[in-house]
Amino acid sequence: MSRLTVHSLIIVLFALCLPLSSHGVDEQVEVFPTATPVVILPDPDLRSPRATVATFLAAMDPADGAVELERAIKTLDTSEIPDLIKPERAEEIAVKLYAALDFANFTPGKAPSSSSVDAIQITDVAGYGVYLERNGPNWRFSRVTITDMPAIFREIEPNLSKKALRKLGGTGSPWLTVRTYIPEALKGRTFLIEDWQWGAVIIAITGLLILHRLILRLLRWLLLSILSPRLGLPPIINLRPLERPVAVILFTLALQLLLLITDLPIDVHSAAIAWISTIRVIALAVLGIYLVDIIGERLVHRASRSTSTVDDILFPLLQRAAWLLVVLAAAARVLAVHGVNVSGLVAGLGLGGLAFALAAKDTVENIFGSIAILLDQPFRVGDTINVSGVIGTVEQIGLRSTRLRTADNSLVSMPNSKVIAGHVDNLGARPFLRTRCIIPLSFDTPPETIEALCVGTRELLKSHPQCKQDSIVVHLHEVTATGLGVLVQFHLYTKEWAAEQALKDQIFIAILKLVRALNVRLPATPVDPRLSVQGEVPAQPSETVSAQLAVAEARGISVGWTRKG
Repeated sequence: MSRLTVHSLIIVLFALCLPLSSHGVDEQVEVFPTATPVVILPDPDLRSPRATVATFLAAMDPADGAVELERAIKTLDTSEIPDLIKPERAEEIAVKLYAALDFANFTPGKAPSSSSVDAIQITDVAGYGVYLERNGPNWRFSRVTITDMPAIFREIEPNLSKKALRKLGGTGSPWLTVRTYIPEALKGRTFLIEDWQWGAVIIAITGLLILHRLILRLLRWLLLSILSPRLGLPPIINLRPLERPVAVILFTLALQLLLLITDLPIDVHSAAIAWISTIRVIALAVLGIYLVDIIGERLVHRASRSTSTVDDILFPLLQRAAWLLVVLAAAARVLAVHGVNVSGLVAGLGLGGLAFALAAKDTVENIFGSIAILLDQPFRVGDTINVSGVIGTVEQIGLRSTRLRTADNSLVSMPNSKVIAGHVDNLGARPFLRTRCIIPLSFDTPPETIEALCVGTRELLKSHPQCKQDSIVVHLHEVTATGLGVLVQFHLYTKEWAAEQALKDQIFIAILKLVRALNVRLPATPVDPRLSVQGEVPAQPSETVSAQLAVAEARGISVGWTRKG
């Protein structure tokens, strides 16, 4: 065993022994503070079994005025009901418990005024016991009674009058009123649920199909008749991607409503509602993303036709931000549906905020970089820029990076934080492009030949339609150990790299032809990277500048440019 492993085992054993006191293993040292016990405040309405029953019956009795469901529900121990279905199931159980107590002719006076035990049975209904439990200083209907209540109600329902059921339905459970109009022959259970509920399913499916078409037509009308004219969007839109998510949303809503009248066990009902809600949230997220895409694509299309450069960057960023908000909202809702405390999760993330901030430092910098690019606008989509030696055309400005298409047709992704922090040379913002080169000459080149070369080159450039006239510079520029150098500098009226290369190629070839026509002597070793012509030309007698240019004209070298149609 290696020394590192031995040391690790010693550390683990030492950590395990830390909670033990030096006096023995039975005495432990409290390493973590214990949680503060929850203090249950006494409620006068729940101070005794009799007070609890009296509070419940008074709240549920419509003869005394409006039904107070919230006051009645506080007499129930709903701790076993998941939060996802607690509001509906608590109301349903309160209504059924009231029906059961009324069926048993139970009054508050039959409940004990006090008890020395923590749980008592106050009555018996259809073979099921109705219990009260003490929780701290308060008494509530027990969790067992809450769980058994759907079964108790099924047993006593045939003995209840339709008038009583309609009265109960008006207190907070409308489906009980609906059941009073259903023939008894349709209340049998052929498969899983009652026969009349299967009929309700068929009617609901038919209604869903009609509602599905209506919603799609409403969406089409909103997008085409309302948004399109206001935003200048094209009148053609494809809504087929929206059909499935809309259908799933409607189906899950109908299924959730159906589950409210099926008397499923609480745990089964809760699990079913959780997964139905999850599917519906996912469908809503897909629908939201489709709508963001539909509107975003048309806004981007509109931005491409406008003269403003802000919307070219702003609309794609807003589209991605909308995607992110939809996904985060859907994720938070799914977590909440499955019982995860989202606020507690956010607070927990706050405990590790430093580590999270360090991990997300680059991402945050890139997002702020994209905002800076949007506000400052050092370049726009379509410009050719030079960032830290990388030259390319801007194809996309995203939340995290800017994508450049180089001359090699490579796609380079530059983080926005690096783009903003670096030196950005916007080549596309130049009204014209400068070209500079040196023509090397040998030491024995006659001055008349040098002057003829400068005059001829200058005339070539002045006659070119794409050259900026006041920027042409052609002079003998330098004398070095390897020879002489003629500076040729000019600007071209173009912003595109490909057009610049084509014009430079055209001009340089004309200058090389002039060099050969004038029999200019070049140095034996060309100076790289300056413009040079390989090889030497035999020396010629000195002539005047005009005579040498006349010889060049006779050899077909013209100082004018002919435009091609």
